Amino acid sequence: MQTTQLIWKGNSWENYGANENIDPQLVLFFGATKVIAQPKIYATLREKFPTAQILGCSTAGEIIEDEVLDGNAVATAIRFDKTTLDVAYEFIDSSDQSYDVGEKLGKAISKEGLKSVFVLSDGLAVNGSDLIKGISSQLPKEVIISGGLSGDGADFGRTLVACNDYALPGQVAVVGFYGDHIHIGRGSIGGWDPFGPDRVVTKSKSNVLYELDGKPALDLYKKYLGEKAEELPSSALLFPLMIRPADSQEEGIVRTILAVNEGDKSMTFAGDIPEGYMAKLMMSNFDRLIDGANEAASITESQNRHKENGESLAILISCVGRKLVLGHRIEEEVETVQSVFDKNTKQIGFYSYGEISSNVKTDQCELHNQTMTITLITEK
Repeated sequence: MQTTQLIWKGNSWENYGANENIDPQLVLFFGATKVIAQPKIYATLREKFPTAQILGCSTAGEIIEDEVLDGNAVATAIRFDKTTLDVAYEFIDSSDQSYDVGEKLGKAISKEGLKSVFVLSDGLAVNGSDLIKGISSQLPKEVIISGGLSGDGADFGRTLVACNDYALPGQVAVVGFYGDHIHIGRGSIGGWDPFGPDRVVTKSKSNVLYELDGKPALDLYKKYLGEKAEELPSSALLFPLMIRPADSQEEGIVRTILAVNEGDKSMTFAGDIPEGYMAKLMMSNFDRLIDGANEAASITESQNRHKENGESLAILISCVGRKLVLGHRIEEEVETVQSVFDKNTKQIGFYSYGEISSNVKTDQCELHNQTMTITLITEK
């Protein structure tokens, strides 16, 4: 397996660092919405790599090696020695189509020898939880699913996905990896601290939260945000919500906000908020966020026991909320991840509106928010 990293420079893609030109089967690219909306971004990649499968998405920040960029685009071209690929895509108009779209993608990609599926989804029109359930329903349990929801900075305006064509809104794309030689490591850790009382989700529908403890959810958030309530929905990223079943004492999963509705005082999240679940607000801790990124890398690297000669690729998908909180310290989380992997592991990635990965404890694929999620691709 070989990789070539690229960065967008004005009007063309240029090699990042001392990379060799290769003949890849797969190219992944990530960039700011206004950048990858340019037809030339995809067109020049297609000209450069005429036979490759090319997938990409918009971001809330771009990751390449130990750098975090804004308003740019990055790419990685991957040459596999023994692994075959297939891709599929579907368009989605609203979040209530998420399960059906996932089911169609699962059917399209489910073929003999499938080992892993990497997902890039529209970040605003989708219920990530239902999308994953739909994909999973068509795949054998041992197939690893990972990926993320595309971003649009802190603007929450429109998100784009590309699959062998120009980047477009309302699209979900998947790439399947086939054969006995591909190995996928994955890890996903947050690092946020819960605070305040447990609250009951008393009214919700799918990924829309209406009430906590019988009171409007939006009013509760505004109380904690104070003056920053005027900056909703982006300011709510500072206080994500952790949810768990009422009969469970396990640490829950974190949900991040996508939109607010002043009319009915509701909040739309990237994944499901089931009625009857317990919910607790969370707040940031700089050091714990960075430690969480390191732990995610350590978990991922611990699964990488099959590597032979050649490179590995770590795809880092971190949440836009982490980026807003860490501010000028943001590169520390990609640097700490890089410190865990060896020198033959290249890094690429983006800041997202949701991360897709297996739960560390249950090994069940879920939508995560506010995490550093890593997919490590290796051939053995």
